[in-house]
Amino acid sequence: MSHEPVIIPDKEEFKISEVCEITGVKPFVLRYWEQEFPELAPAKQPGGQRVYRRRDVELVLRIKQLLYEEQFTVAGAKKRLAEEAQGRALSPAPRLDKHHPDQVERLRQALAEMKQELAGILQELS
Repeated sequence: MSHEPVIIPDKEEFKISEVCEITGVKPFVLRYWEQEFPELAPAKQPGGQRVYRRRDVELVLRIKQLLYEEQFTVAGAKKRLAEEAQGRALSPAPRLDKHHPDQVERLRQALAEMKQELAGILQELS
């Protein structure tokens, strides 16, 4: 995933096509997220067309980050957004598997050795 900052145009209202272009999220995904995340509630014009506010676009970007980059489930992303709204969210833990694959491999080997040792101890106790 790209970590380049997203530039939101300097205006207050956006059509769904503009939000899709800015965020890189497809319209059907936005509509699904509207159902799952109550805080994402764009206004609707008389013809039914969605009108997103600047804060909606920022929220879409945050949801995308939680789901796609930080690998949260929808339920986990909802919880994190609620925590952030209450000012209680902790900083996300860094993902070793993406940034330090060598450390992950060493940890896996150490865990495999521990597992073997524990199996040996269990056998001696039996």
